[in-house]
Amino acid sequence: MRRALSILLLAALGAAPAKAAPGDCGTIIIPTGIGVASGADITSLNPLLVTSLYNQTAASLMFQPLIWINGNTGRIDWSRSLASAITTPDNGTTYDVTLRPWHWSDGVPVTTADVAYAFSLIKQFGTTYSAYGAGGMPDIVKALNIISPTQFQVVLKHQVNPNWYIYNGLGQLEPLPQHAWGKYSADQIFQSQSDTSFFQVMDGPLLPQKLEIGLDLVMVPNPGWEGPKLHFNRLIWKFVESDGQTVQQVESGDLDMANVPMGLWNAVQNLPGIYRVNLPPSLDFNEIMLNFRNPKVAFFNDVRVRQAMADALNQAEMVALIDHGHGTEIYGPVPPVPPTYLTPAMKAGHYPVSYDPAKAIALLQEAGYRPGPDGIMQKNGQRLSFTYLNLTGDVLIEQITEMTQAYLKQVGIEMKVRDIEFNQMLALLNNPQADWEAARLGEETTGYPTGEDLYKTGSFENSGGYSDPTMDKLIDESTDQPGLQGLYDYETYASAQQPVLFLEKESISILARNNIHGVRDFMDPAYNYYPDKLYCTGEAEQ
Repeated sequence: MRRALSILLLAALGAAPAKAAPGDCGTIIIPTGIGVASGADITSLNPLLVTSLYNQTAASLMFQPLIWINGNTGRIDWSRSLASAITTPDNGTTYDVTLRPWHWSDGVPVTTADVAYAFSLIKQFGTTYSAYGAGGMPDIVKALNIISPTQFQVVLKHQVNPNWYIYNGLGQLEPLPQHAWGKYSADQIFQSQSDTSFFQVMDGPLLPQKLEIGLDLVMVPNPGWEGPKLHFNRLIWKFVESDGQTVQQVESGDLDMANVPMGLWNAVQNLPGIYRVNLPPSLDFNEIMLNFRNPKVAFFNDVRVRQAMADALNQAEMVALIDHGHGTEIYGPVPPVPPTYLTPAMKAGHYPVSYDPAKAIALLQEAGYRPGPDGIMQKNGQRLSFTYLNLTGDVLIEQITEMTQAYLKQVGIEMKVRDIEFNQMLALLNNPQADWEAARLGEETTGYPTGEDLYKTGSFENSGGYSDPTMDKLIDESTDQPGLQGLYDYETYASAQQPVLFLEKESISILARNNIHGVRDFMDPAYNYYPDKLYCTGEAEQ
């Protein structure tokens, strides 16, 4: 009786209705790059071969990871990991792993044989494997021993920092379906990486149904998925060329979500039927990658030139004017938010480089450069001039490029701009013989943010060919020695060296149609996607 009376009183007082239960959305359509940056085509579905964040996104929704690192905490989320326990009895050489019960989409159990099969493919692909060298993989492994269908052991060739190997190395042993793929050669698997018919035995939440490069990727729920319930029938990743297109398509209903373009920030604040969600800073950074192999820009090999370029860039002004205050200044290889892995000095805001144009000019003069007739610094007849590959279709990137160009010119460095599409840029960067000079990219950090994949001599993401013996030594110490001091020494040196020019990183906001809910929890700062968080009602998000 009291409960009934309370309900009547609340109704009479106009109390807000209880939050609606999650409902089915039918089809959800989003652009590639949601929560990241302007999108590009998805071209590969194989987790061993993905070379872009867009491809990685698709693959991550198809395969369940051995270790799920939550981007909000930087810690392992065991509830979403295939591993239920990991121990290292000798503190860094041997790792014992237990799998929890899980099944492929055809009902076959996921076992340690699938882990061993994935490792064999990694070794067969060699340097074609997209994460080759990260976490020391695969060369650091002395033996992978199958103990039982649910237990395996990895023995390394030498003792290392356990946190580094678990987060960056062991996590790469993501099971692959041996019973479905084992009949194919490595070359056949490579050739099938964009063929959706090949990827029909998965253990992740989604299966690829159709991929049309240049148009979209259609994914459907995995009927055998053992994770949380999904509230949609199809998820379509649409390949959209520009920010303006995405906004128009959210307005028209052709897209359900899209990134807020910083260049259109003021124009999209009060669109009818649409709300905005601000995401936390992501665990990555923007950069200008330099081609140290190209003799036309040999001046990049002088650390004073690189430091001068970094000191010339007013990142605070970029964040204020271009990012509308929603961004972070980045001066080294470890993003400052969260500050978990920053050195004490960096936590206090002290870096080897910062905005200081007077210091930039002094460094160039120390390196022997003097202003030429047009104001551009030169030395022995060579001007400090280079060509920069600029990604098309993103107003934010265009504005940052213009400001970067202006800042560098103020200290006597000329940056010429060449517009290029993302996939064309990837092709150039993946070719060690290509004659590009500098390029803008975004770089995602690893779970334990050492630099063996980025800046070590010959590493797989070191497209510019940067090589420095001291950097190699410090990276090795950061991965081999327990504790954080090795990591601190590496990031301090990398900030001073500027193996790439570290740039500010905008914080992403998302536009969503009012009936779509769970957008804030759909992805975390490490670009892990949680499709189970999305649901629909007839009510607007509060």
